[in-house]
Amino acid sequence: MRKKVGLILVAAAMCAFTACSQESAQSKTGEKGAQPEAAAPQAASKSLVVYYSQTGATKKLAEIFQKAKNADMFEIATVTPYPSTYDSTIAAVGAQRESKQWPALVNAKADLAKYDTVYLGYPIMFGSFAPPVYTFLDSNDLSGKVVVPFCTYGSGGRKASAAELKTLEPNANVTLAYGISNKRITAENGAEVAAKEVEGFFADLATGKTDEMLMGGFTDQRALTAEDSAVFAVATKDYAYLKLAPLSVATQVVAGTNYLFVCTTSGFNRPPTETLVKIFKPLPGRGEPELIVMEK
Repeated sequence: MRKKVGLILVAAAMCAFTACSQESAQSKTGEKGAQPEAAAPQAASKSLVVYYSQTGATKKLAEIFQKAKNADMFEIATVTPYPSTYDSTIAAVGAQRESKQWPALVNAKADLAKYDTVYLGYPIMFGSFAPPVYTFLDSNDLSGKVVVPFCTYGSGGRKASAAELKTLEPNANVTLAYGISNKRITAENGAEVAAKEVEGFFADLATGKTDEMLMGGFTDQRALTAEDSAVFAVATKDYAYLKLAPLSVATQVVAGTNYLFVCTTSGFNRPPTETLVKIFKPLPGRGEPELIVMEK
């Protein structure tokens, strides 16, 4: 009798163990089934670099932007190119600005529907973007797009062109603009210099910096010393045609010294206009002072 009872107890224990195991397995299966499915990854935002380049300097800069953002490219091309000489080009651009008759383009309309960010590049002509860019803006709708301006220039115009772009495209999000002088980007190490600056520019964009914030860290404007004047003379020796006259200066100590000169410029037979000239003086033994940017 005791032997039968023992066998019954063992059988009952085995059944209980089997039931518990099945319940545990079902519980684990249920837990796995309750897990939410992984969300589908969002599609990467698409960007387009649109540019007009007359001499090749802006194209060089556009290619740096394209490489940095892995963007598509769209070149603005005029039906009739500008004349090959500087004076003739100035005359043609001046006439277009006065009449507001913008040049016809080979490819005025771009397919912007699939892009959320447009990097718009141009050379500065007469203080703002080149006339072909007006034709592009008239032919395309940038509403709802993030528009990042970038430019090349001989005597500034970065801020003025970005301000005009904001006025012409009120329904677009026009950001801080990047600019570099023709002299700097066409130098032997110009592409390397520009690529490094563009990297910093994207960092400024990501943190929402403004032009006012970027000017922070300078001292108050003061009268020039003999040393300031010497730095200015060396950095602007190749820009005599601008007829720059420094009025005051502020400084910022970095790995070297940044100078921010308030100047007047009366080049191209124009009335004197106030402008800001930023010059960088490296540490001793590391090169001459260099004009970095002009802001009108």
